[in-house]
Amino acid sequence: MHLLVHKLREYGFDAYLIPRWLSTVVNPAYNTPLFSDVCADIADIARDWVVLYPEGVFGNPLNAKRVVRYLLNREHAFGGAGMGALPSDFLITYSRLFHPTAPVLFYPVIEGELLVRSGRVSPDSPRTVDAFYVGKGTGYGLCPPIPGAVGITRGWPETKASYYELLETVHTLYSYDWVTSTVFDAILLGCQVKLIGCPGPAGDGDPFREEGELFGLWERSVNDGIVQTKSDARERLLSQTLYFKSQFDSRMVELFDKVCQMPAFPSA
Repeated sequence: MHLLVHKLREYGFDAYLIPRWLSTVVNPAYNTPLFSDVCADIADIARDWVVLYPEGVFGNPLNAKRVVRYLLNREHAFGGAGMGALPSDFLITYSRLFHPTAPVLFYPVIEGELLVRSGRVSPDSPRTVDAFYVGKGTGYGLCPPIPGAVGITRGWPETKASYYELLETVHTLYSYDWVTSTVFDAILLGCQVKLIGCPGPAGDGDPFREEGELFGLWERSVNDGIVQTKSDARERLLSQTLYFKSQFDSRMVELFDKVCQMPAFPSA
C-alpha cells in the first residue's frame, strides 16, 4: 500500500496514507505523506475523496462516497466478517489467487539488491544448512519446528544483508506460509523451497492455479506429497519478476484513471 501511494504520486495523483495507527512506520525512500499532514478534518474524506481500503477493513468507516478495495489476500483468509463491500465499490486484487474476476494490480515484492544477488548465484556454491519459515502459517494450523533446520522469522536475521547471506547458504527452505515473499527470496537465491502444512481456507495460495501471476514454479514431490520448486524455478521467477515490474506502472495508471471516473453514491 505504501508503494502504491508513492507510485500514484509519481504519476500526478493526489494520494495520501491514512494509517490505522499513529505509530505507522514509513519508508523514507517513498513519497507517502499522511492525510493528517494536509487536512486535520476527516469529514473532508466523505465529501469528495476516493478511499482505498485493504481487504482487512470491513464496511466504509470513513464514509467515503467512492470506495476502492485492494485485496492483498483472500477476503476471509483469517476469518472475520470480510469486507462488507457494496456493489458500487471498485475491486482490485493483488493476485488472481485472491479474487476470481477483479482486475489484477500485481507488483512482485522483490528488492533490487535481491535481483543483483540472484544474478550472481552459482550452482556450485556450498549449501550447508536447511531452514524453515512459519509466517502466516500459524493462522492455518500447527507449525512445529523442522528438525535440524534453523528458523527464519520476521525479526531474524536482523538485517536484510544477513538474511540474504543466510539464504545463500540454505539448501532447502521449508515454508508453512504459502503466500509470502520469503519463498520467492529463497528461490531467487538458489534454495530449493518446499511448501508444507496447509495452504489456508479454500485453497488460499494454491501454487498450481495457472492464472496466478507467478506460476509454473511448483510441482508435487513424488516421495512425500508436498509442493516443491521445479529445477528451473529460479530462472522462471527472475524472468517473470522483471516482466511484472515493467508492466506495473502502466497497469496502475489504467486502473486508477477508471477509479477517478467512478460516480459518487448519494449521501445518506
